[in-house]
Order: sequence, then C-alpha cells, then structure tokens
Amino acid sequence: MPHARICDLCGRRIPPHAHYIVRIDVFADPSMPPLTQEEIDSMDFDKTLSQLLEQMKDMSADDLQDQVHRRFEFRLCRACQIRFLVNPLGKPRDKRDGHN
Repeated sequence: MPHARICDLCGRRIPPHAHYIVRIDVFADPSMPPLTQEEIDSMDFDKTLSQLLEQMKDMSADDLQDQVHRRFEFRLCRACQIRFLVNPLGKPRDKRDGHN
C-alpha cells in the first residue's frame, strides 16, 4: 500500500498519489568557447592540466561535482506546487498598488 509523503516545502503530510515532483538540474554551460587553430597550437596542455589539478587539490568531491552537474528532486503538496509555479526562483516580487 502506498504511503503518505511529506511536502518538502511546508512539511504537511500529502495523501498517497497526491504530490507533485519538482526536478531541478543545475549544470555548467556545455558550449565550448571559440578557439582558433593558432590558439590550440600554442597551448601547453601539460601546463594547463597541472594548473587545473593544482586548483582542484583542496576541493571536495561535492565541490567539484557542483561545478559540473547537480540534480535535485522535491515533492510538493498542491498549495506549494501552485506557489512554486508562480515564482520558481523564490525571488522577491515588486508590490504595486492597483488602480481601479
């Protein structure tokens, strides 16, 4: 028998099969910067790799992964799903006085 879920935003219990799933993928821009053949030919790949490894030596596996890709998954109740769809980044909204 399916079990109830807990909303990851408000903490309320959600009946079985009544939740919404929000998946967020955060990843580095996969496009390569433009390089000319001259730039490629003049690169010292061993030096570049050594510098990169030096920068990475004090970083944790999570720090390194976060620079490439991270996936999140949340379960929301209907009320939180509606609020999420209205403002997915949770940014403050300007309040404007209405005119009748």
